[in-house]
Amino acid sequence: MTDTRDELGEAIIAKGFAPNDFILDLNHSLTVPHDMELPHPWNLPSRLFRFPIEVNRCKDGRRIGLMHPLLDEHPFVQRVQEALGVELDPHGAPNDCGVSNQRTGLWWHAVDLVSAGKWRDLLETRQFTTDADIAGAVCYGLDFSPHDAERGCGYISTAEARELMRAIDSAEPTDRAGLLRSFSEPRPCRQESGKEHWPINSGYDATAEARAWGKIIGIEAGWFKHDRAGFLTWTEAGRDRYAAGDAETFTESATGQAAFAF
Repeated sequence: MTDTRDELGEAIIAKGFAPNDFILDLNHSLTVPHDMELPHPWNLPSRLFRFPIEVNRCKDGRRIGLMHPLLDEHPFVQRVQEALGVELDPHGAPNDCGVSNQRTGLWWHAVDLVSAGKWRDLLETRQFTTDADIAGAVCYGLDFSPHDAERGCGYISTAEARELMRAIDSAEPTDRAGLLRSFSEPRPCRQESGKEHWPINSGYDATAEARAWGKIIGIEAGWFKHDRAGFLTWTEAGRDRYAAGDAETFTESATGQAAFAF
């Protein structure tokens, strides 16, 4: 919907869906009230469900639409439509450049539920995201740890990550050497104290699925581990393995002994 005047913005504020015009323009969205009780699945900790309505002020007037076409069943969306007497555009509310936050909302839903430990709920509501976003959320869940997590643990385990990858019909790669090469060469980041940090960087052409499987296999093989800050990093064994390239065996720096690559 497009409003050539700003009657829509005035109505949104008058109905209590935004405190003022400045906040409405700042947020570009309408927020579900904190005291609004929602049934499942709308009560899941997903920003897509928390900010289901997009609002933009454009040259031809105020636009308002859904952050996802299936959000028309959201109780807050229905309340807004009834109060304003409008039907929200299922294609969002793109700005003057034609850009909508709908694409971002797909990522929000996947990464928010993985970060909250709600990966089963993610699979139950996967119609609100994409397989690529789920694979990307797997990467995020393995890369980082919650602030109160036990040492060496991400937001999800590799077993849970495998469940997610299986659910999106992503087969485990058989070429582990090729999978390892999808990451950039390990290089240290040195602090002023002399301590080294070995971040894991993916190649520019690596897909979300390849990155997810690389993290899963890398953790299980001992190539990667979480440091004290909770970030996934290269281990010495992983760096040795990467340096060995396609060789069938390599020498472990820690022991000086030969080891089989895979």
